[in-house]
Amino acid sequence: MMRSLSLLIYKHEEGKIEEVARDLNTNWMTAVEMLDDDIYIGADNCCNLFTVCKSPYGFLEAVGEYHLGDVVNRLHHGSLVMHHADSGTGQFPSVIFGTVNGAIGVIVSLPYDLYAFLEKLQSVLVNFVKGVGNLSHAQWRSFCNARRTSSARNFVDGDLIESFFSLSPSQMVEVACAMGVPPVELYKKVQELTNLH
Repeated sequence: MMRSLSLLIYKHEEGKIEEVARDLNTNWMTAVEMLDDDIYIGADNCCNLFTVCKSPYGFLEAVGEYHLGDVVNRLHHGSLVMHHADSGTGQFPSVIFGTVNGAIGVIVSLPYDLYAFLEKLQSVLVNFVKGVGNLSHAQWRSFCNARRTSSARNFVDGDLIESFFSLSPSQMVEVACAMGVPPVELYKKVQELTNLH
C-alpha cells in the first residue's frame, strides 16, 4: 500500500493471496477505500485524492485526480447528514474523509449527467469567484506530486459550487445565463446539492 494501490485476491482452496492488478504510478498512500468492485479511491502524502479502476490488462488505471490541499488519513463509507427517502439527492454513494489538520469532508459518486452539469457550472464559476491571493482554481486543484503535475479530472470542487451563494444577485443571473438555466432553477439545484453532505 505504501507505493500506491494493489488489488489482491485470496484463493481459499490454495491458501494464498495473489495480485490481480496494481497502480503503476508511485503514490505514497495515506488512505484507501473501495468505491465499488472496480473503482477505488486513494489519498497520498502530497495532499491529493485519486481514483483508479480495474483494467483488463492487470493494472489499475488512474481515472480521476484532484489536489485537496490537506493530507487525508481516513476514508470511510458514510455521510455527514441523514437522508430522507423522498430526497432525490440522498441516493448517491458517498465516502467521508478526515484529514491530519482536522478537516472532515465528503466525496460523492455522481451519475454522469449530474457530474457533467456540475463540471460546466464549475467552469463558469471560476470566472466569478477569485481564489485567495488570486490563485488560479485550476492550478490549485491540479494533481501534483514529486514526479508530475496534471490538471484535476473527474472531480468537482463542492466548495466552489457552493460559492455560488456568495455571488451578488446580478452575478447569479450571469452564471445562470452562461449555464442556459433559469436563475431560480439553478439556485434550487445548487441548494439541493448542498444536502449531499
